[in-house]
Amino acid sequence: MTIMNETQKSLILEAATTVVESAKTLQNGADIGIDAMKNFSRFSASKHSFEVYLLMDASFAAIPEIEKFQSAIFDFEGHYVKLRNLIDEKMDSKAAKPSFEVLENSFESLKKYLA
Repeated sequence: MTIMNETQKSLILEAATTVVESAKTLQNGADIGIDAMKNFSRFSASKHSFEVYLLMDASFAAIPEIEKFQSAIFDFEGHYVKLRNLIDEKMDSKAAKPSFEVLENSFESLKKYLA
């Protein structure tokens, strides 16, 4: 069983919170254009920060709650990944909503684990 100290838990929780907040902005924001691309960039940066904190200990990535959260991030991101390169590509936030809800639920499970 992997043991995290309080600092590690705090850093991972903060990074996960930022992922969910930026995902919410992406989900509820512009579906096309520069604003959509900016929201996707923020989400991508948040995701990257979360992944970097997992590098504190390689065993963290094997924690089921973290695995589920990472999987939910990946699934949600798939709805918006075209925004990385295509400014005129319209995103379907309605289609992404179920993935966003899974992301929120997995975040709640991660928060309980880290508490």
